[in-house]
Amino acid sequence: MKHILVLALIAFTYATTLTEISERLSQYGDHPFGKSMVNLVTVNMKTGGSLNELKQLLQQIKDELIALTQLQDSENGTFTRRSQVDLAKLQATLEQAQADLDNQRQEQSSLSNELATLQTRVKEDQAALDRNSRGSGDAQSRLDAENADFATKYSDYNDAILACKEAQRLLMNLRGEGASLIQLTQDTKSNLIQTKENFQKIKEILEAHTKKSSLTLFQPIIEGLAEMTTKVNPETLNNVLSLVARLITALQEGQDQLESNHKTQVENLTRLGDDLRNEKQTLQVSLATANNRLKEIQSRLNELDGLINISNALVEVTQLNIQDAIKINELEDAEYSNQKVSRQTEIDIVDRLIEYINQKLSE
Repeated sequence: MKHILVLALIAFTYATTLTEISERLSQYGDHPFGKSMVNLVTVNMKTGGSLNELKQLLQQIKDELIALTQLQDSENGTFTRRSQVDLAKLQATLEQAQADLDNQRQEQSSLSNELATLQTRVKEDQAALDRNSRGSGDAQSRLDAENADFATKYSDYNDAILACKEAQRLLMNLRGEGASLIQLTQDTKSNLIQTKENFQKIKEILEAHTKKSSLTLFQPIIEGLAEMTTKVNPETLNNVLSLVARLITALQEGQDQLESNHKTQVENLTRLGDDLRNEKQTLQVSLATANNRLKEIQSRLNELDGLINISNALVEVTQLNIQDAIKINELEDAEYSNQKVSRQTEIDIVDRLIEYINQKLSE
């Protein structure tokens, strides 16, 4: 009977203990750690274990929980600092990639503008070079024509002057035979007729390039020679000789003027040719320089296309890495917060149990 009473007393004490502990931990009723701790305490008390030993065990559990919390705080701090450093590095990489991309795009825009300007310049230089070639050809053609024209006209003057001098000798011979009327021989008559015809031809040839004042001398000379083919009148003879002498002087002056004009024309056309050749050399150098620069620009633009693609890819990848790092940090922070709350709950549970044991020890 006494044994039954002892068992009943233990059962009642166990029930009371369980009820009291459950009330103290009512807000942690569904917490797995709380249930474990309640079982630990109630089992200890049910079996008559020492409350002081139980208190020491609970204090040891609390110390371990605090130590674990501090370790987690330290690890979280280390992770946070490392994450901040890694994130800063990623941000620096992103900023550098964006700066490189901006610089590359700016250089690309500048080179594209220069390329357009150079392409226009090349077209203009090529057009100028084409005009220069046509101008050089025209200048050379004009020089060739001037030389040919001068040679023809100079030869015409020589022929005219020679014909005048031949006529002059013929007429001087006639005058040396006497001033009276002279009966012409057949040879003299033929010579006069030939001389008249020569003057007619020379007049026609020189009409294109001889001063009009000299051309007016031809007709009276021709008429005088025509008259002398039948008879030689001393007055007519002397008049024709005077006209021929004047004509020779006029023709020599014309020939001198022709030579002077030709020299001026040749100098002008030669200078024009030299100027065009110098301009051609300048244009060729300018064109070669522009074409070389065009090749350099096009090569650099092709290179920039590749660099911009790389920079774009680096920016995109770095942005994704930053987003991933931020998400990982957020997840780590959330997990750390949950663990900290859970650990603090466990410490609170142990504190409540220690308070309960202290209360029991003081009763």
